[in-house]
Amino acid sequence: MASLEQYQELVAAMQNLTVEVEALRTENIALRQQVVLRRDDYGDLPTMPLSFGMYNGYPGGFKDFIDACRVYFAFRPHAYDSARSRVGFIIANLSGNALSWVTPLVTNNDPSLNDYDCFLEMFKERFDRPEVLYSSLKPL
Repeated sequence: MASLEQYQELVAAMQNLTVEVEALRTENIALRQQVVLRRDDYGDLPTMPLSFGMYNGYPGGFKDFIDACRVYFAFRPHAYDSARSRVGFIIANLSGNALSWVTPLVTNNDPSLNDYDCFLEMFKERFDRPEVLYSSLKPL
């Protein structure tokens, strides 16, 4: 049997642990808030580049680029759960003509940056030209 002194030591240790758990809980909340505050204006969370590289606006490659983005969103649903985060990811992976096209939208904080479907439609109108891909393929 435990003595009164051992019992009091255990109670004190449990109280200390309770205080430490509460401090960790508070720290966890603060860290989560920092993540929210550090979200960038274009993608909500830091973005990672696509493995096959950036899209430069080549019309024949539009579909492959968008399909790769959709797969990426599907595998990281918590990171890209808003329209703005998906649009931001796409923008972060643009270069060349595509980046030149989107720059005025970003500069003017165009409303389409907050509407994934609208942005995608505008993007598609400008760059989706599958005939370019097929016309560049030479028959064997």
